[in-house]
Amino acid sequence: MKVYGIRNCASVKKAKEFLDSHNIDYEFVDINKNKIDSEKLDFWQSFTSPYSMLNPRSKKYRDLDLKNKKLTDKKIVELLSKENSLIKRPIIEHGLNGEKKFTIGFDEMEYESTFLG
Repeated sequence: MKVYGIRNCASVKKAKEFLDSHNIDYEFVDINKNKIDSEKLDFWQSFTSPYSMLNPRSKKYRDLDLKNKKLTDKKIVELLSKENSLIKRPIIEHGLNGEKKFTIGFDEMEYESTFLG
């Protein structure tokens, strides 16, 4: 299991606390230090739309005034690969027996059903 995020992000902290409190092993990947490239974003698109990976609460989202722009999936992937701070966090790659799964953001109820159920 890999958890992608930024150490000081509140949602990432909650996700890590949840996983730690349930003794769930994971590797943390700090996207400030390990840039997410377009190949990884393409892989993530097999689980979700580029729009759902876009973080409308980020400062960069507001600075670029993305709320008022019509963005194609291609343009969103381009933005996300250039500006990792636009990626909604955390993104968790997980699964058993080679089955890949993907969870984005922090929702305690979803985490309980996904990781404990």
